[in-house]
Amino acid sequence: MAGRFRSLFLVAAFGLAVAGQTLAAPAGVNIALPYPAKAPLVVQVNGVERVKDRLGKMLEALPAAEAKQVKKAADDGFAKLLQGRKLDAVPKDGRLFLVVHDFATLTEDTPALAVLVPATSYKELKTTLLSKDEQKSLEQAGKGIESFKASAGGNDATLYLIELKGYAAVTPNKETAELYAGKFNPAQSGAMGTELSASFLAGDVSLYVNMDAINDLYGAQIRQFKMLIDLGIGQAQGAIPGLGKQQLEAGKIMVGGIFQIIEDSKGLVIAAEFRPQGLNLRGQIRFADETQSADLLKAEKPSDLAELGKLPRGQGSYSGSHLGKKFADLFKKFSQEFAAADDDEKGAERIAKLQTELAAAGRQGEFSASTPPQQSITLSMYKEPGRAATALVDLYSAMSAGGKISSIALKKKPDITDKAATYREFTFSEIKLNFDFAAAVEALPEAAREAALNQFKRLMKEKTTLWVGTNGKVVVQLMAADWAAAKKLLTEALDPKEAVGLDKGFELARKNLPKELSAVMMLETATIVTMMVNQVKTMSQFIPGGAFPQIGSVKPVKGEPTYLAMSLSLKPQLATADMFVAGTAMNVMTRMIAPLFRNVE
Repeated sequence: MAGRFRSLFLVAAFGLAVAGQTLAAPAGVNIALPYPAKAPLVVQVNGVERVKDRLGKMLEALPAAEAKQVKKAADDGFAKLLQGRKLDAVPKDGRLFLVVHDFATLTEDTPALAVLVPATSYKELKTTLLSKDEQKSLEQAGKGIESFKASAGGNDATLYLIELKGYAAVTPNKETAELYAGKFNPAQSGAMGTELSASFLAGDVSLYVNMDAINDLYGAQIRQFKMLIDLGIGQAQGAIPGLGKQQLEAGKIMVGGIFQIIEDSKGLVIAAEFRPQGLNLRGQIRFADETQSADLLKAEKPSDLAELGKLPRGQGSYSGSHLGKKFADLFKKFSQEFAAADDDEKGAERIAKLQTELAAAGRQGEFSASTPPQQSITLSMYKEPGRAATALVDLYSAMSAGGKISSIALKKKPDITDKAATYREFTFSEIKLNFDFAAAVEALPEAAREAALNQFKRLMKEKTTLWVGTNGKVVVQLMAADWAAAKKLLTEALDPKEAVGLDKGFELARKNLPKELSAVMMLETATIVTMMVNQVKTMSQFIPGGAFPQIGSVKPVKGEPTYLAMSLSLKPQLATADMFVAGTAMNVMTRMIAPLFRNVE
């Protein structure tokens, strides 16, 4: 097994040691790339030393001790990689590329991959970058190909070296070496599409998957795998406790959607940017025209979602969306917001009609703020707000015992009081829900039920009261302990002085996302860290024998709120997902989590 990965290790280590600095390329400008156009996967590094400097500046936001520790580890690792090598022939404006030519060979002794090293002089590169022992082992291995014996971390292998225009290719695979030594059609950044090209080249570290090449090479195998998955889903009903017909249907839609995306896509980029303000991760996919995925996105028109910043401050999470009808309808199928019991066909028909009625009201956007399980507020914009509010209340009324709201079963039919409360120009119906948490966990092993129940209770209340109403302009849903708390939350939402957009941390996170969005979520750092640690503690109880270390509870830290931000931007033929973690949020996370590892119970 070690032999299979020897060449992979050596090529990766060699590439990391020699990466230069970034080659600037303005967005929308096509540049020639030094690898074959049909390469299925490419990783790009904007210069390891440059990336290391940018990472160091970003991590200055961490507490001093942790920042120093990370910087030392990076410096030591880089120095070790460069031992016996010089970068004199590596230009400061050069990009490093790792190119995978055949996935099937990655577990073999000589995988079909190559590292492309920028070079001002091929001759000088050999005498400065290669170690003395490597230079001594250099010999001709074919037309335009040299070979040398490389050693790193106790691993030895033969690597091939090929001179390219402005680059040197290093590969453990002889056929790949011959490919680069011969004539090949070079890739063009413009072939990715304007947006994918810009994201790929702007990343400090980025990955490009040529989906045209993937589908050409592996399309038949992908389709066969989908058939196996469909067969497994079809046989799952009744075989897995707690898995009902509606969940299976949602599963089929999800799996079908994933394979449809693979079939319809032309390219995928995953990129990381180490910004002075924080870390940004991006996933972006481009679809071929005249495909099902492209058709789904034709009507999408992202906007600034400015209403998000008008929600009341002090909550744990914020979300907003403005989706086209086709995409919104697809999302509803996944969300399972309202679902009748599996044996209630009449109830399912009634719910389907009311969901159609709600959709007919013409939703134009939705914005929510919440601190589970205590309270939440949702503002929904519709062309016909009154019609939407009526349909929404009727949906709750159509639910019965065993039906599910947000995938959680009800103990009994909701208690609804029409015109239960008024405030300013709003009139609200009161809805009391009684969830059956025990039914939700009954399919779990007995030892895991209590932990799962506790987790449910941290996220929502078994007895929950909602208020749904409208002022003829917007539909409002409130969740709180009582009407006084719900009214206070609405008052804050209507007061611009209490808007979360005034928080510096919120403003910073929003500025680092794209201007135009289809959906966005902001998570207050301390809230999400506490929730995640509690989730880990709950999951650890499922592990028999106490094998998982028992950790304590996190403590809040003083300071202004900070946020983790996630967004989705949908445009014709293009879908972009971003996640931004501010340096200030990293600081809070570190101060909350680090003590847990110093004092493991």
